[in-house]
Amino acid sequence: MLGILVEYFTKRPVSQTYAGELDFMPFNILIHLNKMRGVIEVICVFIVLTACTAQYPRSSPLASIQSLDDFYIKGKEDTEKSKELMLFLTFSGGGTRAAAFSYGVLEVLSDTKISVNGKERRLLDEVDAISSVSGGSFTAAYFGLFGDRIFEDYESKFLKYNVQSGLLKNMLSPLNWPKLWSLYYDRSDLAADYYDELLFEKNTFKGFTRLGCPLIAINATDAALGSQFTFIGSQFAPICTDLSVFPVSRAVAASSAVPGAFSSIILKNYAGTCDYQLPEWAGKALKGKTTSTRQYYYARNLKAYHDVENYRYIHLFDGGISDNLGIRTIINATLPTGNVWKKLKEVNLEETEHLAIIVVNSRKEKDISFAKKDYSVPIIDTLGIASSVPLDHYSFETMEILRDNMARWRKSISEGRCKEMKSSAVTEGKNELAATKDCKAKTYLIEVSFDAIENEAERNYLKDLPTSFHLEPEDVDRLRKAARQILQESDVFHALIESLK
Repeated sequence: MLGILVEYFTKRPVSQTYAGELDFMPFNILIHLNKMRGVIEVICVFIVLTACTAQYPRSSPLASIQSLDDFYIKGKEDTEKSKELMLFLTFSGGGTRAAAFSYGVLEVLSDTKISVNGKERRLLDEVDAISSVSGGSFTAAYFGLFGDRIFEDYESKFLKYNVQSGLLKNMLSPLNWPKLWSLYYDRSDLAADYYDELLFEKNTFKGFTRLGCPLIAINATDAALGSQFTFIGSQFAPICTDLSVFPVSRAVAASSAVPGAFSSIILKNYAGTCDYQLPEWAGKALKGKTTSTRQYYYARNLKAYHDVENYRYIHLFDGGISDNLGIRTIINATLPTGNVWKKLKEVNLEETEHLAIIVVNSRKEKDISFAKKDYSVPIIDTLGIASSVPLDHYSFETMEILRDNMARWRKSISEGRCKEMKSSAVTEGKNELAATKDCKAKTYLIEVSFDAIENEAERNYLKDLPTSFHLEPEDVDRLRKAARQILQESDVFHALIESLK
């Protein structure tokens, strides 16, 4: 092509054309390009081949489903863990701000000592599950993979590192452009590769099976169903996909994939290729033989994956769209049975006496400065309103649902424990009243949110921090300090500690 252009403009074959004759013409660049033809052709071939071959890592099919209900089971293989305490954490979304805020909570749990079976243990070692969203997923995943190492290098590797700048440089790097031109590799795939290099060291979910590791439930949103998608075994069973070999970085990328800024993370649906069958409870719920409409919608979403023709690929975005607090994962765990005591008995956890949930909420304050103006709301503010208003109301309703559920769970566990203790006392010929004296269960809902900060200036300052992946080091320290102070001053948290002494 270059030769044709040179011959056209010089009216002579390329072999007879001299650059010196064309120095006064703009076409001399064609001569130089022609000399570099080989190099340019190699570069073009590289770009084309890279664009054609670049694709995100495919999820792997699984032939046999071993366990569907793993939420309550994980972490109890550590025999030193308390059988009487069930402790869940939820980390909200909100970029580095959420990651730092949740990190501060882990610091407090690491410093808090309790007595278990006559031995002193950290409360952090008693955590059974962490359900996380977006920015909070970085902290949850790193702790799940590396345990106490999080207190050594997470601060420098992520919290106080300009991750946003690194992402932008990767996006703008010419070396990555060929991959981004591919139909099967996009911005979130590039981000996942970057997170692997920065934090997760190419670990898969198999890395969460280390002894004593709590269940790490990373949450995203299924764009087609509009429902929460959680990276746990019971969510992967209906799509016959092997979670153990799925990259942690891709789950975190999905959990934090804000629509527009990032593309969707894609999973192939292998439903129908394994031995998974829709559970009996789901079949009954779909036929209307249940009093719980939430159970019906949960069952409907499970069945939807069986329609492989319409749900051939699962597109995942930021988990905050469906639940910015990560709470619904816990609530959904009891939906199949409708009875938490029955669930605990199924997984041999009927010794549970204390159920505690620590909700870490780093909600951002809405910008309402437009309310002082007498002209139409600017487009940027309009987009903010469209996303933040439903999110705030949805989060409020989710917390209310959790409070209602915890009241029911306390009653269910208490009744179950008392009945078991009474039956055991009768069998052993013991006094029933004495045997059932301490049979009632206790629940603790502990909220760690900016609203608990008494200092108005500090509260507003932290609420106004951006939800990006870069904060000033001093802001990271302020967030950690605030989280520690809020948790340490919580009356409910102190009640939990006292009950475990």
